Amino acid sequence: MFGGEMPTIDRGGTHPRAAARLKIFRPGEMERGGATTRVHLLNISTGGALLYAETAPAVGAEIRLTSGIALGPARVQWSSGRRFGVAFRTPLTPGQLAAMLQAGSEARS
Repeated sequence: MFGGEMPTIDRGGTHPRAAARLKIFRPGEMERGGATTRVHLLNISTGGALLYAETAPAVGAEIRLTSGIALGPARVQWSSGRRFGVAFRTPLTPGQLAAMLQAGSEARS
C-alpha cells in the first residue's frame, strides 16, 4: 500500500490538479498483480495520467506503468468505462517526463 490519503474531489466538487497535463497518445504497459496489460496514455503530467485499457482496474488499485521508460507505481483514482485516471506515488520530475516523451518520438522515427 502507498499509505496516506489522496484527495479525489475538492470542496467545490471539482478534481484538483496541481500540474498541467500534456495531451498525448502513447502505448504503454500496466502491471498489476503479476499480470501485464497493454494501455494507452491519453494525457500525462508530473503527478498522474489518463489511461485507456480494454479493462480498467478498480478505483484504489495499485499499478506500475511503463511507456518508453518506467513511470513507477501509481494508484487508480477514478474509472469510467475503459478510461481511468492515476496518481503517481512519487511525482515524475520534468526530466523524467521529457525522457518519456523523447523515448516515444524516437520509437516513431
